[in-house]
Amino acid sequence: MVKTADGYKAIARIRTGDRVFAKDEASGKTGYKPVTARYGNPYQETVYIEISDGIGNNQTLISNKIHPFYSQGKWIQAGRLKKGDTLLSESGAKQTVQNITFKQQPLKAYNLTVADWHTYFVKGSQAETEGVWVHNACPPRKTPSTPVYGNDSEAYAAAKKLGYRKIKERTRNDAAIFKKGKSYISRDVDSHNGGAWKEASSPKNLNRKETRNGTFDKNLNRIGD
Repeated sequence: MVKTADGYKAIARIRTGDRVFAKDEASGKTGYKPVTARYGNPYQETVYIEISDGIGNNQTLISNKIHPFYSQGKWIQAGRLKKGDTLLSESGAKQTVQNITFKQQPLKAYNLTVADWHTYFVKGSQAETEGVWVHNACPPRKTPSTPVYGNDSEAYAAAKKLGYRKIKERTRNDAAIFKKGKSYISRDVDSHNGGAWKEASSPKNLNRKETRNGTFDKNLNRIGD
């Protein structure tokens, strides 16, 4: 269920133009922003995330493994969450992960593209507590010159061809980081500019637009900020 200007709605019922409750990661501001796209993809594994708000209310969220949740100051994919991690509620309070269960069962998972702030809040269908903060995703845009690498495996294969090696650190968006000399790259998770890579002089600098060297295509040609 997604928090909208008309109350919580099942994500499958949300349409382009509906306004959802969002939060700006940079400023911390919250408000309602319009949905610019909604799309769904099939997955073969389903993740059940059991969380508690600490005042007696529990809920279970159903997700694919790759959807990003805000936890401990960064975006973490659902499949990487663990017991004890905290998620951020719409009021700013925290909810704690109690259990994670993976099941090999098909899932039709939906996602939204939200204007400006690119986030929204979700809760379980029967929950009597607040939703938690998740990141949207932009519709896949793949062209011969600027493909989007949809996961770490695709990015690893591409980075290896460019002479980069994978390192232990990950970005704030939970994407793998690759190094060659003094250059660090990670896949462009949102692809707002149609790019394939973000590049910076250190792993830390990949996390902020102000400290990155820009957005690059698959051949590491700079195409924007």
